[in-house]
Amino acid sequence: MIVAGHQADLLPYSGFWHKMAKADLFDLKIFDHFQPRGYQRRAMMRGRWTSLPVIGSPTDSLICDVRILPVQTRDVLTGLIVDRYEDSKYWPTYGPHILNMINEIHTEHLWQFNFQLILGIRELLDIKTPISIARPPVGRGETGLASIMKQYHATTYLSGTGGRAYRSDCEEFRDAGIDIAWSTHQPVTGDSILSVLMDYDDPMAVVMSEQPVRVGNAIRQDLPT
Repeated sequence: MIVAGHQADLLPYSGFWHKMAKADLFDLKIFDHFQPRGYQRRAMMRGRWTSLPVIGSPTDSLICDVRILPVQTRDVLTGLIVDRYEDSKYWPTYGPHILNMINEIHTEHLWQFNFQLILGIRELLDIKTPISIARPPVGRGETGLASIMKQYHATTYLSGTGGRAYRSDCEEFRDAGIDIAWSTHQPVTGDSILSVLMDYDDPMAVVMSEQPVRVGNAIRQDLPT
């Protein structure tokens, strides 16, 4: 059982979807602490930040507790998406569908808003991996993450490419008998998945692009154009 996971981010970049596609189960982390300048309310679109307004200043809140004004949020996001992508090659294919997707979301919770978008994009990409929300972790940091993996009876935790920077010897996972695998994703763009959908002939080729593999003395790198 390979389990990957991530916070409920706003229209995240391709590495999020790569992990999801590679896993048997994807855990949506809604009990992590909300970062006011983090990806839960921000996404890079055309090299510029897109930010959603939230209610109050939820600096010490959990992601699951952050609230939005539904109408305002829908209006802000649809307006920004039209501004950034209306002239894109594949706007006629995806643009109206994504706008409809956004306008059909009616929730005061930021994570639920993002979750509905994640479900919609997962369907567009034809990723079949089920998404789950675990019970709150027991402990913090690696201990808490290991407790979540135990809930799923995971044998392997698939970590993002940035995980190496803050995961040391992974003692908690080793004690739990859980292996750690590191994502091999090679981003073609750091933008939101919307840029991938709007600009590339084969979005899943971008999502599934991986780091170069050495074959003998040569390096093979298959990246989409």
